[in-house]
Amino acid sequence: MNSLGLISLKEELFERIWGGRKLKTIFERTTPADVSIGEAWLLSDHAQHVSVVDEGPHAGRDIHELLLESQSELLGSHARPTIHGRFPLMLKLLDASQWLSVQVHPNDDKARQLGEADVGKTEMWHVLDADLDSELICGLKPDVDAEGLQSALDRGAILDTLETFKVVPGDSVFVRAGTIHAIGNGIVLAEIQQNSDVTYRIYDWDRKGPDGKAREMHLEKALQVTDFTSHHRGKCRPLMLEEDLCRRSVLAACRYFAAELVDIEHEYLRETGGRSFHILLAKTGTVSIDDGRTTLSLAPGRAALVPGCVPAFSVRG
Repeated sequence: MNSLGLISLKEELFERIWGGRKLKTIFERTTPADVSIGEAWLLSDHAQHVSVVDEGPHAGRDIHELLLESQSELLGSHARPTIHGRFPLMLKLLDASQWLSVQVHPNDDKARQLGEADVGKTEMWHVLDADLDSELICGLKPDVDAEGLQSALDRGAILDTLETFKVVPGDSVFVRAGTIHAIGNGIVLAEIQQNSDVTYRIYDWDRKGPDGKAREMHLEKALQVTDFTSHHRGKCRPLMLEEDLCRRSVLAACRYFAAELVDIEHEYLRETGGRSFHILLAKTGTVSIDDGRTTLSLAPGRAALVPGCVPAFSVRG
């Protein structure tokens, strides 16, 4: 039974030391002229920010309220909340005018062992815009072990141990928890991730924080959670699926989420069987979503949540 309808959420913008202006120029966000916006949280049920419904019968209520009241309808028969009773995923847009810190996230087990309030953080990036020379860091070089990483840190040579590669718009990168990584300057990307904000910084380009002091590093924890047994293979290789009125590309899939790019010519119909919610992000062009009960229009860079109780929905554009 479709008891919730399509859900449109207000986004929350966050100032970051490495933030830029592309969210304003590309996606027409209204931002203060003197503030560097680094992140737009499009869907979040986190202690730092809980997304609020911005239109329809549930306007003014937040996503956590809806989860507590209608968990099975919101998530569907197969999806589950986090161990803390939160919505399981987050969706963000990131705008980097400078390199983000070199960092790593724990997996679920490590986060629990280290007493974190959040679960672990596996994520995937989809590049929406990038300068000609933009790069990402993801993973260690094959011969780097814990001793080698510690030695590089002691010598100030951490960058020598990392895998770096150029990216262009349309590239996707899967970042499993335990993988050291960094997002380079000139990049705007969409990030789908576990509902977590646990980050251990390893290197921050000798940058000073707003207080004029070096930002805190978390080297001991970072060494504990880094996975030295698995080496990153670079960009995702999409699995292409041709359908009558669209082309689907499976970008990545893991136990936490599956991410697809859907190129629509006229209309795309998705039958969910009530198994899981879907998060939709409009990439280019305006699209209209219809679940037989409600209709939402999404401009580029905007997102909507299709509850798990919706058995099918269509997208036109």
